[in-house]
Amino acid sequence: MNEKLLESDYQVISAEGYVSKHSRQIYPSYKIKLRLGQLLVRQGSIAQELHLLSSRNEQFLAEWLQYCPAHLVRIDPVFGECKLKTWAKLCYAVDKKIFLWIPRHRELPEYRHPILWLLKRSLDWIIAFVLLIILSPVLGAIALKSLYLKKPIFAEEWCVGKQGKLFLLYNFQDLQQPDYSSKQLSRKFGMRKYNLKKLPQLFNVLKGDMSLVGRQPIMLHDAIKIGSESKNLLNALPGITGAWQLKEKIDNCDQSYIKYWSLSQDLKILLLTIF
Repeated sequence: MNEKLLESDYQVISAEGYVSKHSRQIYPSYKIKLRLGQLLVRQGSIAQELHLLSSRNEQFLAEWLQYCPAHLVRIDPVFGECKLKTWAKLCYAVDKKIFLWIPRHRELPEYRHPILWLLKRSLDWIIAFVLLIILSPVLGAIALKSLYLKKPIFAEEWCVGKQGKLFLLYNFQDLQQPDYSSKQLSRKFGMRKYNLKKLPQLFNVLKGDMSLVGRQPIMLHDAIKIGSESKNLLNALPGITGAWQLKEKIDNCDQSYIKYWSLSQDLKILLLTIF
């Protein structure tokens, strides 16, 4: 863990990283520490702090992560979308969780109402499981339509979840043509307000990365642009639906939802979304 780069071979170039004096290639400036089973990845400011990984390729990083004793990774968002996606993909491949390094926020519903929150998470799992069984014909029909059009069934995108955790958000692939069957199925199940593309997100709920109701999902490319005043949102659990999706939504609805959360409010939002 203490491998360092030679200061004589590299020089600082702004926030992008370091550049080799020999090849002029730009490298990310990784400063890495292993602490309590967590791999902490931040941006180094001086050459003596830089880890050897700063000058290695993706394949080396993948092999290094595989044998690293850390069970999760916390990485500074300053490295940008491309590098963050690379780390997320490699961590996913070796079954390690990865989180953005963000300020902790304790003013969340799970800390204020732990018993009710446990009930909410139990209901999330039960309802998602039942919905997947009931809607399996819908899921199958859309999947078959994608296969018939020779298109991927799912679209995956890196999303920022609870406490900054990076996970793959599932959606159905956009078929980009009139989908009569989907419209008919939407009417059949009384879900005209509900976007059928989002049905695979029920798997995200089962995996624990999302809730049925929560703050708006924030994609990685948007999360790294969030200002400090809104970064507390990245600590909250995202939802398939929420106050942000209702017609009567107000400004800062996600902040208000987190501050005044209640189980009855979740049930109301869920019913308004469906009907």
